[in-house]
Amino acid sequence: MKHTVLVVEDDGPLRELMCEALELNGYDVAAAGNGREALTMIEGIDYVCLVVLDLLMPVMNGWEFLNEMQARPSLAGVPVVVHTSEPGQAPSGRRVLQKPVRLDSLLSVVHEYCAQ
Repeated sequence: MKHTVLVVEDDGPLRELMCEALELNGYDVAAAGNGREALTMIEGIDYVCLVVLDLLMPVMNGWEFLNEMQARPSLAGVPVVVHTSEPGQAPSGRRVLQKPVRLDSLLSVVHEYCAQ
C-alpha cells in the first residue's frame, strides 16, 4: 500500500519546499493550496498517512477543512498535523509544527506517521 503525505499550504514556494523535502526523503506527496482543493484531492488518494495543514488559507481555511474531515467517516481517522505561525490558534489536541518550517522537524513528524 502506498502511503501519501498531503501538504495543504497556500504559500506556493513554501508548499513546494515542503513537498520537495518529503519527496527527496522517499515519501509520496500530494499538495493543495487550500482546504477545498485538499478535500477534492484526498478522495482520490488510496491511503493518506498524514495531512500537514496550514490554518490561514483562502477559499477554505484549516479549521473548516478539519470540520469537513470530521464530518466524513472515511476521513475522520486520518492524522492531521497543523502547520502554523500562530500555534496558540491551533485546535486543541492537534500536534503543531510552527512556521517558519524546519525541515528536520517536518521530516521527523512525517516519519512518525508514515511508513516508507
